[in-house]
Amino acid sequence: MLKTSCKRSSLIIPVIAFAVFLTNTPAFSTSESGLIDQLDGLNAHQALALANQWYWEKQPVKTHITSEAVVFQFESGRVKKIPLPADEMMVAVAPFIDKTHK
Repeated sequence: MLKTSCKRSSLIIPVIAFAVFLTNTPAFSTSESGLIDQLDGLNAHQALALANQWYWEKQPVKTHITSEAVVFQFESGRVKKIPLPADEMMVAVAPFIDKTHK
C-alpha cells in the first residue's frame, strides 16, 4: 500500500508543477499588460499569428490589419501597432454566407 501511494504522489507533484508553470507563462496570461508584453519584438507575421491564437483563446483583444500595421486594441482602449514591412501587403478576408461579420 505504501508503494502505491508513493507512486501516486510522485506522479501528482510533477503534474501540479506543470499546471502552475503553464498558468504563469505569458502565453496563458489574460492580464492586459501580460498580453501587451507578448507583442514586444514581434514582426508583423508573428503578430498576426499571435492575433489568431488570441482569437481562439478568446483573449479580450480586438485585432485588425491596415495597409501599414497589425493593430491590437485592448479593453482599456490602449492600441498597439506592429508595422508591416514596406515591401509587403496583407489582405484580410472575412468568409461569408449572408454577411461578413456578426
